[in-house]
Amino acid sequence: MSKWHTPSDNCLICHGEQELVIGIRERGPWERQHNYSRVLFCAACDVGELRSFDYDDFVVFGEEDDVMVWSAILVTADVDRLRSAFACPTPLDHGCTCAQHVRADDTSVRVPKKRLPEYGPDRHSPAGRTTMSFRVIDGLVEFC
Repeated sequence: MSKWHTPSDNCLICHGEQELVIGIRERGPWERQHNYSRVLFCAACDVGELRSFDYDDFVVFGEEDDVMVWSAILVTADVDRLRSAFACPTPLDHGCTCAQHVRADDTSVRVPKKRLPEYGPDRHSPAGRTTMSFRVIDGLVEFC
């Protein structure tokens, strides 16, 4: 398993490993907390995904789930365009603080994503996920 892949990065359709296209942001992993946003691509299913993951073991019981995942679909044509439009020489670096990574982080938070249930068959299902895209403003990718 690579440094940038966790089991939660598996494709929601085929359950196979996805390619990391853009590492938008990551905090952790620490023993009791880990969260990230990244763009992933499953070649087998020919679909991209903006995925946000949050593990927080500090939550009060009943307040919220300790593991939460949000997902939005990115069509293959947009994944291909994103690879060339992302204005950073190290797109996989979750910790990069360049203007492109900051803009990607700021705009990815506002993209409508479906929160996936923690348990049950819908946990690993693309059903109901929103489709998102991006635009290039002033040379930087913005998710929309």
